[in-house]
Amino acid sequence: MVLEKAYAKLNLALEVTRKREDGFHELKMIMIPIELHDVLTFENAEETKLHSNVEIENNAVLKTVDYMKKKYNVNQNVFINVEKNITIGAGLGGGSADISATLRGLNRLWGLNLSLKDLEEDANNLGSDTLFCLYNKPAYVYGRGDKLEFINKPDIGDIYLFNPGIEISTKMIFEHHKINDRTHHFDELMKFYRANDFEKFMQITYNDLHKTAISLSKPLEKYEKNVKKVDKNAYMTGSGSTFFLIKNNENEQLFNSKIEKTELKYIKTALKN
Repeated sequence: MVLEKAYAKLNLALEVTRKREDGFHELKMIMIPIELHDVLTFENAEETKLHSNVEIENNAVLKTVDYMKKKYNVNQNVFINVEKNITIGAGLGGGSADISATLRGLNRLWGLNLSLKDLEEDANNLGSDTLFCLYNKPAYVYGRGDKLEFINKPDIGDIYLFNPGIEISTKMIFEHHKINDRTHHFDELMKFYRANDFEKFMQITYNDLHKTAISLSKPLEKYEKNVKKVDKNAYMTGSGSTFFLIKNNENEQLFNSKIEKTELKYIKTALKN
């Protein structure tokens, strides 16, 4: 049996620069992997089947199996068990993480002896965040999400994830998103990141999809206001609907008391080791 962990991701920054001729959007992102993860196991079987603790429509894991069998001329079948811990449609990259974990898992199970570099093309063919999830390392991610440059591991404290249970369509958000001409400061953000100055970084970071998502959901707008009561430097990851807070210097007891007053449910996690 082969086991792979599919780690969630956070967008510490997300900029939409333009819409491309191929229909995708050109992006600039700073992304980190976090300890929250799904667990996938792979075993040889007489026929290909998937079991998951959460029902997933049009499961991308099985599509990945079909893709790998066709590309690498594999005649073996596989039984895959998926233990979903990453909320679906939450901006945490759970689907992309599962795809990339499947690429790594099948590579090991079937003895394909491919390096992660060899699997990059497959990851990009199967999704937009899958290349990042293939490596699970902090990175500057750009293009449509199909190019990356590894960056230093940030020195950050506990990460608190707040999810309202509102599933948001990434496709719908991009369809409604209007690219404006406001001045961005991505280079300045990268400077603070590389200097490990996260106090300044969190004060000026941004997610261009944030306002679009809020405009499409009144419940999400209300939820954001409650999260901001805990810390004004709360941001949405990806296309939402999860908000995150990074606790560094604030007294933990005071921090937790603020959360308790809002009665918000949260997941406490950390940067992936």
